[in-house]
Amino acid sequence: MDFFRFLGSKKFFKHLAGAVVIAVILIWGVMLLLRTYTKHGDYLIVPDFKGKAISQLLSNPAYPDFDLVVIDSVFDLNTPHGTVIHQDPYPESKVKAGRKIYLTIVSSIPEKVSMPDLKFLTLRQAGSVLESCGLKIGKLTYIQTFDEDAVQQQYYQGKVIEPGTKIEKGSVINLVVGMGSKGQEVSPGVKPDSVTGNSM
Repeated sequence: MDFFRFLGSKKFFKHLAGAVVIAVILIWGVMLLLRTYTKHGDYLIVPDFKGKAISQLLSNPAYPDFDLVVIDSVFDLNTPHGTVIHQDPYPESKVKAGRKIYLTIVSSIPEKVSMPDLKFLTLRQAGSVLESCGLKIGKLTYIQTFDEDAVQQQYYQGKVIEPGTKIEKGSVINLVVGMGSKGQEVSPGVKPDSVTGNSM
């Protein structure tokens, strides 16, 4: 009975009110500390780094709040080496200060690929295979053979190149292709009406 009498007393409600006030103050204090620690609502806009040289970005004092990290590189003959071509997060993204920005740049060293085996493929098939490997068709030499329009030999820099040989991506491969008459050098994709002599 004394316990139930205490629950209805002013003293109990006074202690209860004090405990609630203390709990609210503690919760508010914790939330305030977390907000300050995590910098809640304090965001930066990611600049567009694409097309800029990585050397200039790393030495530029205008980006102290970002941690620029190069994670990949690709070779591109048409773009100066060291140029940023991709970034994550993307430009205009909202991030916290100190966020890592992952960059892909153009490499100064050409990527190596394995020379495929094109012999006895049709010219169209050979072209598709070369393109998938990042290689290009150069001069075509047509020679008289029984298997018309099939690749008879593959050349790189004037010499026969064996399948599996490592060469620079973007290299030009010359092909000897079979046809039902004498051969000559022609431009890629052009099949001559008449040919004179065999050459390479």
